Amino acid sequence: MTSLNIHSASPRLEHSRVRLVPVVHLLAGDMLGMAAEEAMEFEERVRFGPVTASAADTDPAKWLADRLSRVASAVWADGATGRPILVPAPLAALANVNTAVACDAAVRRTTMCQQEFCLMFSDAAFAGETVDCTSRVARLRKAGFRVGIDMRQSWHTTLSEGLRLMIDTIRIDADALETSPDLQDVVMIARESGILVVADNANWRDGEFLEETGVAGAIAPRTDS
Repeated sequence: MTSLNIHSASPRLEHSRVRLVPVVHLLAGDMLGMAAEEAMEFEERVRFGPVTASAADTDPAKWLADRLSRVASAVWADGATGRPILVPAPLAALANVNTAVACDAAVRRTTMCQQEFCLMFSDAAFAGETVDCTSRVARLRKAGFRVGIDMRQSWHTTLSEGLRLMIDTIRIDADALETSPDLQDVVMIARESGILVVADNANWRDGEFLEETGVAGAIAPRTDS
């Protein structure tokens, strides 16, 4: 499949690199977008005391805004054209009232537009009150961003009518789909609502099966061995 460069994203953090992975349609092979990957996540950062902690480390809105800047730089450096770009977002950023404003300001300083990004929040971020989650997603949508749910680890989000209208993409694990009827139900509801469902760990040869279960795309699908 497509080979893309790994771009050094931040001189302050040598280990912070952005990798852009293709998202493709399993049957047609068309490009559906890209997925941005970095080694470190907000929740994994070590933050001991005021000396080692900075605003960028402790503020999820600022952290996500900085990530969008790094992704935009990587896209420019690689000449990547797939859109939208799935960007993992910290769980805490969904609840932060400053996230939409901070991310909007960050993107305005790049050559990209807000709708080119799909902010992917984990399923756990939606575990609270559905109405509250809907209003939080609405803030990001109003700023122009697409919003998605990462269900690779869990799939407990209730796709209410209001939430279904605002979710652009759901990301799952193809291996989990085969063994979980609950996940299969979620995927079918998503497809019927017009939500794009993409899978990790998918094989090209399983394209027809995945299409029947509601999965349209795959992230760097594997070829037959």
